[in-house]
Amino acid sequence: MIDITAIKRTLEGRAGEVAERLLPKGILEGREWCVGSIQGEPGRSLKVCISGAKAGVWTDFAAGGDGGDLIDLWCAVKQIQLPEALEEIRAWLGLEKPQFEKREKAYRRPAKPSCTAPKSAVKDYLTGARKLSERAIAAYRIGEQGRTIVFPSLVDSELRFVKYRPIDDKRKQRVEPDCEPVLFGWQVIDRNAREVTICEGEIDAPSLFDYGFPALSVPFGGGKGEKQRWIEAEYERLLRFETIYLALDNDPEGEAAVEEIVARLGRHRCRRVILPHKDANDCLTAGIPEAEIRRCFEMAATMDPPELVRAGQFTDDVIRLFWPVEGQRVGYTLPYGKVRDRLLFRPGEFSIWTGPSGHGKSQILSHAGVEWGNQGAKVCIASLEMAPPQFLRRMVKQAGNVDRPTEPFIRRIMGWMDEWLWTFNLVGKTGVQPLLDVFEYARCRYGCDVFVIDSLMRLGIGSEDYQGQEQAVFTLVNWAVEKGVHIHLVAHSRKADTKTGGTAPETEDIKGASEIGSNAFNILGVWRNRKLEDQIKQLSEKADRGDGSAASELDNARNMPPVILNIAKQRNGDWEGKCGLWFDNATYQYRSSQDSRFGVKYVSHDSGVEDAA
Repeated sequence: MIDITAIKRTLEGRAGEVAERLLPKGILEGREWCVGSIQGEPGRSLKVCISGAKAGVWTDFAAGGDGGDLIDLWCAVKQIQLPEALEEIRAWLGLEKPQFEKREKAYRRPAKPSCTAPKSAVKDYLTGARKLSERAIAAYRIGEQGRTIVFPSLVDSELRFVKYRPIDDKRKQRVEPDCEPVLFGWQVIDRNAREVTICEGEIDAPSLFDYGFPALSVPFGGGKGEKQRWIEAEYERLLRFETIYLALDNDPEGEAAVEEIVARLGRHRCRRVILPHKDANDCLTAGIPEAEIRRCFEMAATMDPPELVRAGQFTDDVIRLFWPVEGQRVGYTLPYGKVRDRLLFRPGEFSIWTGPSGHGKSQILSHAGVEWGNQGAKVCIASLEMAPPQFLRRMVKQAGNVDRPTEPFIRRIMGWMDEWLWTFNLVGKTGVQPLLDVFEYARCRYGCDVFVIDSLMRLGIGSEDYQGQEQAVFTLVNWAVEKGVHIHLVAHSRKADTKTGGTAPETEDIKGASEIGSNAFNILGVWRNRKLEDQIKQLSEKADRGDGSAASELDNARNMPPVILNIAKQRNGDWEGKCGLWFDNATYQYRSSQDSRFGVKYVSHDSGVEDAA
């Protein structure tokens, strides 16, 4: 199915050969093939670019700057029209012309209709109610048969199809049966035209003609399927158009027709024209000026797939990544000073938190959740391994920076969290889709933009079901990207080396399918140094018994972080590395070397309200 666009691109790739074939007396100067004029005599007035971004572009300076692409050059040199030129080019390139299976039943050629040029009721209707010019009526060969309009469809001056439409009731319109369904108006289209307009009604076509846009009309109106069966008959004739403007009606039937036409004629050639009114004739009768219609054509939208976007449309987004607007967040950070400016959890991303069981993944995520709420996030937590009251108890300690808060202080903290925190109230297993259904509701109704799932093993997928794990991660990633939210998923790591005591998990340490880590935007490994914890405990006991050397060793041991947070992957960031953390057993808060030893109080007390011991 070689249309003019493919032919043009193929010629550009062989621009030097084309130029030498058409203008053999030329000479090569740098990137340009030079001759005297379109007649091909020696000289330098006509130049053809044969390589680079402008390959195939030519200009004849001796002829006032005439020029174009290689197809135009072929037409000019051979002095033939576009359809004949395309036939020759296809043959030269060795490209087969599209062949179509013949219909079993041959089309009937309609008899010439018994009609005259409009001169009475039909003329009054077309020039009066419809505001068409006599020039447009004549150009489209519209006829009159009593009070019925006759629309003849001709191809190469041969009558192929006829439609009859009474001016008193358009619902009684009819067509000649068993005729080839072709577009109405071919006689007004220049044979060298590279652009064409297709509209939905036989009266819309001459209306666009009056606006300066010679147009073709589909024979059966809007809609899909059989309504657009004319494409089979017209496909080959339409191959010569580089741009096809679709000015169909602005209604559901028109949009359905556009969808069908684009799919079959090629979205790379089609442009959707949105007119100020439902159709072209409505614009004409409403007195819409030509300049406004021309603007509609100039602004006609390409039918690019929604996934295909020009880079320039992201300019402002890229600028904001370099220079964020003051007070405007593009993601959320962790509460630890050492990584706060190095790691950002952005919208439309998916993060994996991994580590051995009991090493604090959920606890750090809980602390981070409190920080995100403080930063303005709306968080939804699905802690499938712990009932809401239990993980909320932990978050209350972290938010209040206190071991045992008083009842009034608990109510105050819970009131603060109630403004930004929602819970998925289920302990046990659930499927990915039921979970996302609840997340979708939380996103739509409450604006939640951070979602936590703890953990992967509770999503109803077997530990050896790698395909199921892969599909679950794909589903979660796609949803996060589509909705512009961030999902945090806890996934256990493989067992640590008991001989060495283990180390902070890396990407390859995630338990399960390799696609879990491959599809994550960020991977955070949590490792708890139990050997250091045991050493601190033993030294503390010795120091309590008055061992001076143990006290010195204890100070040194306590200066070493017992928890390592490994940023093993940050796809959209500039930094990966490890961060040491200290854990406060009373408040469940963590801190890095750059944070206060006294923690952070996210919620202040009411006057007169004190913490419990």
